[in-house]
Amino acid sequence: MPDLLFTLHCAVPDAEGLIDSIRAISRAPIHIRAENVRGRDFDDAGTAERVSGELKRTTIELIVGEDMVPDLLRAVKEARHDLPVRWRTVPLVDQGRIA
Repeated sequence: MPDLLFTLHCAVPDAEGLIDSIRAISRAPIHIRAENVRGRDFDDAGTAERVSGELKRTTIELIVGEDMVPDLLRAVKEARHDLPVRWRTVPLVDQGRIA
């Protein structure tokens, strides 16, 4: 099965719970980064974010096999989170490690 880049975008306070849920079912390294998203059409935004036009989000990424995606989505759905979590997968054409 091909490897996929599995990406989540979530509210900052929701990140730790989601990461814990993912770690419970996957041994893949989890990459975490803070992001600011600017715009005007934010269905996922809290009130203050809608006023400012800026979302503070955490991006969570890991590389997994295609067969792992349903389990990851189930873990995310069952994890505690106050705001919606967006997700996507992207097939990896190539990857490696340069030492």
